[in-house]
Amino acid sequence: MEIKTLNLTSKTQNMRGRRLAWSRLRASGYDIDWDSFRKYLANTHHSSSIPSIMRYATQYYYILFEPFRASELMSLTQSKRSLVMRSLSNLSRFLGLYEEWKHIIKSYGFKWKRSDPLATILSIINNNEKDIRSWLFNALERLPDDAAATISFISLTGLRIVEACDSIHLVTQLSDQNRLDEYIDSELLMLQHFRYPKIFLRNSKNTFVSFVSKDLLNLILQVKPNLNHDDLKSRLRKRNMRIRLKDLRKLYATMLRNAGIPSEFIDILQGRISSSIFLRFYYKPLLQQMRNQVMEAITPLEQEILRYF
Repeated sequence: MEIKTLNLTSKTQNMRGRRLAWSRLRASGYDIDWDSFRKYLANTHHSSSIPSIMRYATQYYYILFEPFRASELMSLTQSKRSLVMRSLSNLSRFLGLYEEWKHIIKSYGFKWKRSDPLATILSIINNNEKDIRSWLFNALERLPDDAAATISFISLTGLRIVEACDSIHLVTQLSDQNRLDEYIDSELLMLQHFRYPKIFLRNSKNTFVSFVSKDLLNLILQVKPNLNHDDLKSRLRKRNMRIRLKDLRKLYATMLRNAGIPSEFIDILQGRISSSIFLRFYYKPLLQQMRNQVMEAITPLEQEILRYF
């Protein structure tokens, strides 16, 4: 009887490799190089999201090596469970255990948190534009100039808070170095975020371009805010004000939508597209048309905002 030598497929070899990696980690007492993991995250995530991922990864990493303890996640709220799952997903990729992690998810029937269409509709309904404007003007009146200028910039660009702070820092820094033209298209008065991919282009949240007026740009260069997300929150808390910074981004999108600007344009400005799709839209005539429509939509709000400075 002839005995044939087994020819392992690459898939089988990969599975054995993963199991070997798993067993080695178990044998070493889960000796994870957390500093290397943080550096790994720095290449794929914005700096603001890394602390959360690290926190939950270091707190729940053992689930990757003791799958029977995954049931502990069932006691968490859906929102927190999703954060933990996201952290473990990143850690499992770093450790080469992603297939094992997917098996744990499937075995326990865990589901990623998905947006609820009804909740989204209710959010839009409850997101009263007049109420947000009232909050904005109250904040402009009570906050110091650096914070007021920052939330003005958020309101008039529609950027996420972290993106807006990064953009302001870049504008002031490059201006001091007489290099502002590297960031701003002077013809369109367009901030070219895509030229700084390490700051503005990440896996899940991107921003490519923003249109600004000379008045808004001059305000930033005059005040030179140097704040981050936490600084803004702190300024608001000290004045016992609600933190509605994220609503300013919604206000911007609402203004554009009410002005009849195509949803494709809004998605570009708010970074809800991929880099490849952005490139299809990147030519001057279309960008000029987009700028004209955007500035027409936001100028009334900008005029009201600038009265506070």
